[in-house]
Amino acid sequence: MNKLLKMVFNILIAAAALGVIFMIFMIKDEVVKNANKEEKNVMRMFDYEVSHRAYGEVADTYFIYDAQFLEVPEGFEESKLTAEYAKQSFMLGVYEEKGDEKRAEACRDKMAELKNQMDKYRFTADEIDEMLSTY
Repeated sequence: MNKLLKMVFNILIAAAALGVIFMIFMIKDEVVKNANKEEKNVMRMFDYEVSHRAYGEVADTYFIYDAQFLEVPEGFEESKLTAEYAKQSFMLGVYEEKGDEKRAEACRDKMAELKNQMDKYRFTADEIDEMLSTY
């Protein structure tokens, strides 16, 4: 009877271990699936913000999700450039108001570099410049 009981317990332990391994793989798949959905949501959010000229929110969206994604998701490169351009444009205004010409010139150089890298959303740089020039 003892041998039979030990064999039953061993079978139950092996089945439980297999069940745990199976659950770990299922959880991993769900995490990956949710991360892919999150990337798509961020892209939709970015497109919405660009279409409504909400460039402050573009920068917020980028910098919030930049910490979440270790690499820039495919197709998100332009949003990164737009967010960095908006940040540099804002900082240019700050430095010009403070009279810090050295940092302002560095911002102008960075903005020109970012604008040259933009392709699809190059118009956003012009709109950001236009918006901030009125202030």
